[in-house]
Amino acid sequence: MKLTQLSTAIVLSTSVLSSVQAAGLQLMPGSPNFGTAGAGHAALGEGAGSAWANPASMTLLEGNHLGFGLITAETDIQFDATNSEESSGGNAGGRVILPSFSYVHSLSDDIKMGFSLVVPYGSDIAYDSDWAGENVVTKSGMHTLQAMPSLSYRLNDQLSFGGGITVNHTQVYQDLSPTLAIGPVSQQADLSLEAEGIDYGWTLGGLYEFNSQHRVGLVYRSGTDTDLEGDADIFTDGRAIQLDDTLDAELNWENASNIVLSGYHEMNNEWAMMWDLGRTFYSEFEQTDIVATGLGEAPIVLEVHRNWQDANRYAVGTHYKLNDKLTLQAGFSYDESVVSDEHRSADLPLDDIKRYTLGSLYQVHDDVQLAFGLEYAQLGSANIEAPIEDELLDSPQGRYQSSAIATSFSLNYQF
Repeated sequence: MKLTQLSTAIVLSTSVLSSVQAAGLQLMPGSPNFGTAGAGHAALGEGAGSAWANPASMTLLEGNHLGFGLITAETDIQFDATNSEESSGGNAGGRVILPSFSYVHSLSDDIKMGFSLVVPYGSDIAYDSDWAGENVVTKSGMHTLQAMPSLSYRLNDQLSFGGGITVNHTQVYQDLSPTLAIGPVSQQADLSLEAEGIDYGWTLGGLYEFNSQHRVGLVYRSGTDTDLEGDADIFTDGRAIQLDDTLDAELNWENASNIVLSGYHEMNNEWAMMWDLGRTFYSEFEQTDIVATGLGEAPIVLEVHRNWQDANRYAVGTHYKLNDKLTLQAGFSYDESVVSDEHRSADLPLDDIKRYTLGSLYQVHDDVQLAFGLEYAQLGSANIEAPIEDELLDSPQGRYQSSAIATSFSLNYQF
């Protein structure tokens, strides 16, 4: 067995896993403003979800708030290979479930304490076996669980500040079937990888109230430096070569920072408008360093260049108060692609994202509010124009047509 080639396959595949985390399917954790495509989330200050959306906006709340949310998303990911003789892999989409919990406690009228537990990232993808890109991925997925304690303080009638510390636990997996030189001949192997890690970051927010009808909010989430550790199993010709105890793959991974400016404007007693302008700084991580040990006397060290670019997000939304109990919502958002066609890979076939949402807020009584939301997301028509540089993980050329449908439910209890 050529240890260098096998090591390269394992560490490169582990690096592919980490790319899902940075730019995979990201949905706003279950909150009352899901129905506005997240527009205005840093300025809204609606319920316990404020603890995550923008800690500074917790000062808009009276009393204590307890919130629960759940998003269920179904993705439809269809690939059409340029070469008609190659298998396109069928529908690679699947179901993503994103729960959330949040709590805001009023220490005083001006000081609020919060806590949120959310899944800000979730992605699962699974192609048919023996498809054209099986050397890159047959299955992959990731889930990040984020906990954030937070605190806010009202400086005066107009200005509030807030911040929090984030703790993120990320789990990723990927299966693929590369062709490796094992012994005197090249043969196909089934490779299964898993990795996980914990990282820490921080969030800062501000809120400025022009008056009771108009306000803007700003929130900044720091980048985080994660050390993912993984194990690998490889199978050839039905015989398993167990590498869990002998191969350790480690890589540094930097999650990009982002900043969002939001506005909330009550036009009259019935109508309110919301907007978001955001930017995620994906170009911060130009390189990932990967180290694999256990397949030889010296560790294998590899540098992976990302070729990703900063991406903007734009969102607008509206509330229409139908009566004292029911408020209707609608929204639209647009996320720019983080990767160009020539650098796209089959494990991450997302492109520009357009989200269309409808929702409603229902005030059951003074203490309980329910929120419902429905989203249709166009995940772009992503092209893979040319193979990536490494022959072992070349993605097949072709075009994707991808979309997702998501539903959201949240409950907020005030006491």
